Amino acid sequence: MSENTMITEKQSPNPQKMKWKNVAYYDTFEEADNHRQDLDESVKVKVRRCGPEGTRFVVKIGTPTKEYSGE
Repeated sequence: MSENTMITEKQSPNPQKMKWKNVAYYDTFEEADNHRQDLDESVKVKVRRCGPEGTRFVVKIGTPTKEYSGE
């Protein structure tokens, strides 16, 4: 090692901020979107494609992880 070499701490990957739980599965986006809109607005909710070739839709609810202390 030369005198100019600095040792830096290894950076870990970005921490996961939310834990996502599957709530319901639907065949159409409209059905899944209606379920998403009916849920409490204070909860993080999203609709994602799933199933073979993305033919179904899942409604997911997110809760903050314990390790993540905020932004």
